[in-house]
Amino acid sequence: MATTLGQAITTTLQRCKLNTSTTAYKDQARKYLFMMATDLWPLTRWWFQNLTATFNTTEIFTISAASGTFTVGETITGGTSLKTATVDHHDTTNSKLYVYDATGTFTASETITGGTSLVTATYASTAYTRVYTPVSSQVLGWRSFYDVDNERELSIVGPERYDELDPTQADTGTVYAVMVGGLDSDTGYPKIELWYTPSTTGIEIRVRYDQALSTAWTSSNDATALQVLGVPLHFENAMIFGAAGLYLEENRQYDAAKVESGNLQRALEAARDANRRMQGDRRFPPKQSARYDGLVIRVGSDIVTA
Repeated sequence: MATTLGQAITTTLQRCKLNTSTTAYKDQARKYLFMMATDLWPLTRWWFQNLTATFNTTEIFTISAASGTFTVGETITGGTSLKTATVDHHDTTNSKLYVYDATGTFTASETITGGTSLVTATYASTAYTRVYTPVSSQVLGWRSFYDVDNERELSIVGPERYDELDPTQADTGTVYAVMVGGLDSDTGYPKIELWYTPSTTGIEIRVRYDQALSTAWTSSNDATALQVLGVPLHFENAMIFGAAGLYLEENRQYDAAKVESGNLQRALEAARDANRRMQGDRRFPPKQSARYDGLVIRVGSDIVTA
């Protein structure tokens, strides 16, 4: 059983009867191990992929002439208005400052100052935030969004439904739905769009999602435990058998590759069984009939029950 990535590479090469000290062989084995991990990742909702993050609804301050980078969590103060707000993050690329819990309206062209960083900038205008990047990494899939402050689950809708709800993207108010809106052009991370555009800042939104493997492994990772790289113990054998099979196919050893394919399927079934066990002793309710006791329709902020 492999413990580190380097040990997994060695095991893979041994199964292929290749020299375990040849750099070119090791580099290719590392590549195949990562390829196999990314192939196996989406096969089911593995327990170890399930992560949770939170973000706050914000306002966007357009600023200019910033003397540095504002610090997350610090209080900024307007030099003229004396209004304050809390910094969520500072987008230095686009000169945007994301804030929440503002005490009032800031004055155009006034100087704002960070209470901790002492960074200064010129404030221009404010807009509600509709688009968010809730997770600073790649995401394999979204599970749920939940408004913690209002104790409300948010619906995940597709782009067609999102456009039907708000064609002009001008609705503001309490958030009811979320659309996954592609990748952020600056970070490359997935972004989401809210409906309504939240008119209240500081609302905590909890996100449950499946993490993705987004960065290929290099030789600098060889001494790192596979579990630290995101691969749990019961997943290692499947990854090694699969990588060995790919290497054997490359060398046209097809019969040996078929053996590794069989080993892969056996290890994968064991991994799936372990995955079911990790989710606990789940019990499923009996299947419901097609009869419905009522129909609830949400229209804006109103609820109609039929």
